[in-house]
Formats: sequence, C-alpha cells, structure tokens
Amino acid sequence: SLGASYVLAGRYPQAQTVLAQALEAFHNCGDHYGEAVARLWLCLLAWETGDTLRLKREGEALQQLVQAHGYSFLFTRRTLQGPLSLRRLVPLLLALRELPNQRAFAASILDMLHLSELEVHPGYQLRVQTLGQFRVWRGQEEIMPQEWRRESARQLFQVLLSYRDQRLEREQIIELLWPEQDPETGARDFKVALSTLFKVLEPRRAANAPSAYIVRDGTLYGLRPHADVWLDVAEFEKLIQQAQARFSHAPEESLALYRQALALYAGDFLQETPYAPWSMEERERLRLVYLRSAERAASLLAQARLWDEVLALAEAMLERDACWERAYQFAIEAYLAQGLRAQALRTYQRCVERLRDELQVEPSPSTLALGRKIQRA
Repeated sequence: SLGASYVLAGRYPQAQTVLAQALEAFHNCGDHYGEAVARLWLCLLAWETGDTLRLKREGEALQQLVQAHGYSFLFTRRTLQGPLSLRRLVPLLLALRELPNQRAFAASILDMLHLSELEVHPGYQLRVQTLGQFRVWRGQEEIMPQEWRRESARQLFQVLLSYRDQRLEREQIIELLWPEQDPETGARDFKVALSTLFKVLEPRRAANAPSAYIVRDGTLYGLRPHADVWLDVAEFEKLIQQAQARFSHAPEESLALYRQALALYAGDFLQETPYAPWSMEERERLRLVYLRSAERAASLLAQARLWDEVLALAEAMLERDACWERAYQFAIEAYLAQGLRAQALRTYQRCVERLRDELQVEPSPSTLALGRKIQRA
C-alpha cells in the first residue's frame, strides 16, 4: 500500500524501493497474488517514468502470474490493493499492447473492458452531462467553471458535442462561434480556444501528443471515435432504444429502462445556450425523443395502475412542452381513476385554454371524449 501510494503521489524512487521489497517478501512466502499486485504497480511505475526496458520485463512477469492464476480481474474490477479507478491502468495496457510478447495479453484485457478500439488514453474516463446543467468530469474530478479559463473553449467543446457523429471544417466551426469575425481573427480565436480545450480536458498531455478525445484530420475536427467518454445523451438514447425493443413483449423490463432513461433527462440539451445556432436543432430533436418516450412510459404506468407516477410524468412532459396534449390526457385519466373529478376537470380546462391561446386549435376528439367522460362522472 505504501509503494502504491508513492506511485500515485509521483514519488517514484521511494515507490521503486518499497515495491521491490514487497515483491521479494511475497515471493519468499509463496504469495502469488501479492506478487501479481506488486508487479502491477511496478509496471505502472515503469510506464509513468518512461522506462521501456523495465516495463517489458515487469510486464512479462505480470502476464505469467495473471495467466497462471487467473488474476485478470485485477484489470477489470476494483480491488483493495489496486488503483481507485481502473481507468488508471488503461494507458499501461495500451503500452503493453505495443510490445510483441504482451500484445495478445493486453488486447484480451482491453477487450474485456470494451476498450479494444482505443488508440490513446489519459488514464481516466471523461464524463459529460449535457442534459440540464452542463458539467464535465475527468474521472472523479469535476472540471470547475474557472478551469475553462476561456468561454470560447467551453463553447468549442459544446459545438463538437452537438455534432458528435461528424467532423466539422475549421471554417464551419469559426462561423458557428464567431460569425462576425474576419477570417484571420476567427482563425486566431479558434487556435486559442482549441489549445485551451486540450489543456482543460487533458492537463498532462504532452504538447505534440495526440488527444484522447479530439481528433484532427487536416482542417476537420471532431470527437475521436471510440474515445473513452460517457455522454448522458448517448446513454439516454441507448436506454430508449432498449426500452422500445421490449415494449410489446416485456413491458416490465421496458418500463424499468424508460425510468432509467427519463431520469437522465435533467433538462433540455445545453439549455444554458438557448439561442446558440449549434445546439438548437439537437435540443429540439432530443426534447421530442423525451416526450414520445415519456408517452410510452406513461402508457405502461397506466396499464399497471401506477397513477401517482402517471401524474408525475404527465407534469414533467408539460414542463417540457405546455401544449403536449397527450400529457393532459394521461393526467385526466389518472385523476378519474382515483375519483378526483375536480382535478380532472381543471386539467381538461387548462388543456383547452392552453391549446387555444398558444396554438389557436381545438382539442382532439380523444380529449373532447375525456371531457364528456368527466361530465358523466
């Protein structure tokens, strides 16, 4: 533990001494697991100090112990003696993958972690929240507002997130961020913003090293494919797709997935930039995905007669779109099912007034039918 702490603190000579002593003691008493853990930290030490020869030697010894005793879990789940975050080991695995004798071993571990497509990694996963308040974490460490230093760097990252499935021309990005700038000034501002963004996302990246998160191809820029990024909108849409696939034949599973997805929708996409040209289209698209998915979830909740959840979800839909007629219908049905005629009537009147005032339309036949049902009740 002391040797590992020295590695994490960057006190490498002390780490080497203590880990060597631990390794010898484990070897003398026949503790193979202790040997493997000591070798793991010695490998990490060799990688962080750039000692390729020692990395090769320690990597081969670690591979033998892991394969002989089934210790691959040291890389795939947290242990008492391992690093706090397993992502700390990913750059080490990428380095071992470049060594001929360790290539297959390292590749198999990366495949277990679903990171086999990685080319470069900083030792932590980037976590990004774009639904509601915009927040970014380097591993467990949140990037605070003052760390961005330049608002343009933050906005540049938001542009790349909005167009995350494509690469943008530099001039296209400049036009989005600085439409009134002349080409020379825009190019200069872009260069400064990009440099700042690199420093914010990867503070320890060497000046000429490739970025783990942003890729450049000539004058094209975008998020690096297969980068180790957890993005809330990507997780949101993945859960929605899984829920839809189970909607007909496994309603309980579908509802559980819808609940997880809708819980991620803490607000509209990049809601702090409501008029920014780079976020408006994506914001509207995701809001529509949310509303349609909430409708499906509400129908499952109604089938299960979970009326309180139906009401809560209907109100959540109306917060996103006050003219979403289906939400009013769900709320009316929930109130009637609970014998709350007055609340159902007020909700119906609210629906009629909102549709007339904002859209100048009358309620649909199904909503009018609910109004007659209220009268009969």
